[in-house]
Amino acid sequence: MLKKTLDWNVLPLARHPMNYTRHFSERFTAFRGLGLGFGSGFGSGLAFGLLVSTASIGWCQGPGSGPAGGMPAFSEPSFRERLYEAGGIADREVHNGKSILAVGIEGNQTVSDSFILSQMQSREDRPFDKETFNRDMGALYRTNLFRKIDSYIDETPEGIRLRLIVSERPIIRSVEFLGNERMNEGPLKKHAMLSKGDALDPISVNSAKGRLVELYKDKGMNQVDIQVAKGLRTGDRDVHFLINEGPVERVNSIQFFGNNEFSSELLKARIKSRDARSGVTKYVGNICSDLKLDEDRETLLGYYRALGYFDAKVDYQKSYNSEGDFVDVAFVIYEGDRYGVASVSIAGTERYNAEELLPSMKLKSQEPFLLTKKLQDERFLLDVYGAQGHIYCEVEGEVVYQPDKRMVDIVYKVKEGDVYRASDIRVHIDGDFTRRHVVLQPLRNLRPGEVIDKRELDAGRRRLVFSTIFNTDPSRGEVPRIEVSPVESDRSPTP
Repeated sequence: MLKKTLDWNVLPLARHPMNYTRHFSERFTAFRGLGLGFGSGFGSGLAFGLLVSTASIGWCQGPGSGPAGGMPAFSEPSFRERLYEAGGIADREVHNGKSILAVGIEGNQTVSDSFILSQMQSREDRPFDKETFNRDMGALYRTNLFRKIDSYIDETPEGIRLRLIVSERPIIRSVEFLGNERMNEGPLKKHAMLSKGDALDPISVNSAKGRLVELYKDKGMNQVDIQVAKGLRTGDRDVHFLINEGPVERVNSIQFFGNNEFSSELLKARIKSRDARSGVTKYVGNICSDLKLDEDRETLLGYYRALGYFDAKVDYQKSYNSEGDFVDVAFVIYEGDRYGVASVSIAGTERYNAEELLPSMKLKSQEPFLLTKKLQDERFLLDVYGAQGHIYCEVEGEVVYQPDKRMVDIVYKVKEGDVYRASDIRVHIDGDFTRRHVVLQPLRNLRPGEVIDKRELDAGRRRLVFSTIFNTDPSRGEVPRIEVSPVESDRSPTP
């Protein structure tokens, strides 16, 4: 394995507007095993890191940061607090050293006496010690099997008798599915996410029921009915789901009503649900899922909104055949009027005059609204500022509605950010050293001391990925990447 490191340090323009002192050092190191490359940049600007792995499997390690400071928002109550809340050991003097005559345990249903005693040092025929007994209570709480433990100490002339009354946390003893004919227990258990030994509470059981209903609906059994036979009542330790699957629904036909501007064929091509194609594919690819139909409704609504039909509404209706297994789906559409663009403006610009940028924008006033043009305008503004070193520029296009006029005002809000110049460029190569010239190609237009063009960064990333000679599978190791990080501004520039 070979590693190459290129360090370029330049002075920031803010302090030295005319003169740049460049220091270039190129170091080649041949070694075997895992390599770590380090570099540093000084002055205001950014440090670039390019990592390329040509081996089938590679690793990269860099300096990390320590744990975040501050205290956690919530801390587990101490054993002393829990013991006090549970009404534990009475605050009275007990003579240590007396022999323990017996340890009685009450209230346990699923946790055995032997398991509880195995967590304790206070045993029969052993001398009693209060601190040891307190530690025993802490050990029992840490098993997370008990919600509450009431402890009683009975001191007699012969010795000490201990009595524990425990309140167990509900633990699932078994999970069963009754009535499932088309679905195997494997997928049901996977989606229920309940297993033997898990904590049992009504919220987790009802959540499991909801996931099972979604699973059946995704498979076309929209009429499924699932009831919780066991698992919701106090004292239940078993979870039983009673399932009535219902028929597997299939789509016979899909129709559209109310679509005046767009053909039914165009709208049908945009949704995921498929029909039987007049019986040609009666049992192939036409499963009727309510979840998928809901997605189709949102897809159609988004399509209309993207074209300026902001008042559009979409819903669907299902009609069953006599057996209840084939469905005719009808999408009912209210298109409404198409909104136009009343005005286009840019807010927050300091470097440029908004009037200079508006002629290059795609969206024009008095034209129909198109979401694609709005996205292109946002990309255009990002490129304009990114080309001048505003690599952290933010642009948001806000749509202001005028329902009475069926018009919208488009306001592009710009946060320019600072201008950055390249301060330190480091290139790390793991693998075949003869390919280093290919690695340098993505950064061929970036020079230390020059303003960073964000478009070149994006193009460099694309060139690395599509070069076809580097590993691009994350499961096989490091993939090519270009990293950008600000340099500490309080450091002095390198002379």
